[in-house]
Amino acid sequence: MSLRNHFTNVEEAASRYPSRVALKIPKVNTKTNEIDGCHDITYSQYLLDIERFAAYWYHVLNDVAGIPQRSVIALCSEGYKYVDILHVYGIFRAGYITQVITLFPDAPYDLIRGAFESAKPRAFIFESRYKDSGAVRNAPIPCYEALPSVDVVYSDIEHPLPQLPTVEAEDIAIIAQTSGTSSGVSKVIRGSYRWLDAKCRKASKLTAPSSSDRRDIYTHAGSIAFEGQFTFLAALPSHGGCTVLINGRPTTSELVTLIKQCKINKVHQLPQFIETHFQAARADPDVLSTFAGLDVLAYGGAGLPASEEEWAVRNGINLLNGFGTSECGVLLISQGTRKDPRNLLRVHPGATLKFVPFVSHDLDESGLLELVIPPEAPECPDKSRRAEDSSFRTDDLFREVEPGAYVHCGRTGDRIKMKSSKDSKLCDTKGIEDNARELCSEIITDCIVIGEGRPSPVLIVESHSENLEVLPAEIYGRIASFHAARHPFERIASEKMVIAVPRERCLEQRPKAQSNVEQ
Repeated sequence: MSLRNHFTNVEEAASRYPSRVALKIPKVNTKTNEIDGCHDITYSQYLLDIERFAAYWYHVLNDVAGIPQRSVIALCSEGYKYVDILHVYGIFRAGYITQVITLFPDAPYDLIRGAFESAKPRAFIFESRYKDSGAVRNAPIPCYEALPSVDVVYSDIEHPLPQLPTVEAEDIAIIAQTSGTSSGVSKVIRGSYRWLDAKCRKASKLTAPSSSDRRDIYTHAGSIAFEGQFTFLAALPSHGGCTVLINGRPTTSELVTLIKQCKINKVHQLPQFIETHFQAARADPDVLSTFAGLDVLAYGGAGLPASEEEWAVRNGINLLNGFGTSECGVLLISQGTRKDPRNLLRVHPGATLKFVPFVSHDLDESGLLELVIPPEAPECPDKSRRAEDSSFRTDDLFREVEPGAYVHCGRTGDRIKMKSSKDSKLCDTKGIEDNARELCSEIITDCIVIGEGRPSPVLIVESHSENLEVLPAEIYGRIASFHAARHPFERIASEKMVIAVPRERCLEQRPKAQSNVEQ
């Protein structure tokens, strides 16, 4: 059996459906700033563009810089544009191992130091918006600015397309990045060709056509820099599907316009955006009817309030909930609220997993199950991400509410899920707490980080001090430099995000998923 990956799926689709539209790129009227149709990219054009990028970057990296195939090449872009996709696919087709990372424009090098030291990239290709960041200026490897558009490779001399190197199933194909960091250090996921094949095959089941006489047209949910969106795009060509590339976060009116103009029938959105769209739908019958007319409104990465799901059921909107991890891809999927109003999660076809009883001395809970990926599962990540028994522990807890149907009950361990403006991310609370204890040991007795499902974490500290009102500023002054090197969603951003309480109100140890705060 040949192993699939994101490039071979496009190559096969271009052979089977050369004239089918693979991607739609919305066009914006420069006078009205409104969406005015789409530019269509067929599968044959998609493949040609990937190969031109592959030939260009092979010339730059191999012929000019002397960097051989199978070297790691780091890539950084926002990940929403067509040209961003072409860089990820093109450099892979050129025979290199792609390491996709995420940055913010003023990111220091310390943010990616751990990821670079672990993966050892030979070059760093970055979008122009990051060129003045410390991450780029201080990178100890050759740095290249990414091409700004597709036109560049067609205006340049046409370079020959290299042969793909010979690889084995367990060779590294790509290096992904976990959502969030550990103590400010990004963790890498080394994905083998076997692992990538398993993720593509599982995801292709999600992109199977709704009916034989209708082509599905999707929106994508986020940046290709995030593993979930990368896997979705990788699987879409399996059935000759089409997706509309949305640049960033669309407003409700923009999304409704795209649905109508592009005949979209399946929308992927992050839950925090769905909540915003539902607010608009409650006030506008046209918005409501547009969402109710979709085959699927899918979300994942975090939960949606039960009240929102109940409202969707009452108004005929078919919500679909998916659960997965960066390391393993999609694992659980609901049947949609039209079939199951409770929208319970069930094991995704093709996923290999098990639920084991969760035992904790800190929790008086029974019936909780931890989701574990056994070592024999093809989607089980590399050894660096596994537990001592060679399994991968997701740290996610579930309860089986009826045979084969589950609800998510939060996480164990030291990470909580944050809702950033672009995605749902994991925040390493232990790193924040340990730093505060180290730098503020004489003025605090303990601390805890809360904020599950919120845009930013909050640090709560206990102290014997009689002047609690001045402590937040003092504490923030000490920890500010540590947080400057963290992603915005996992950063204590100001003294307002530090709350001091008296020692008598001893901080209760509780599962991170149940720790929350209104902001």
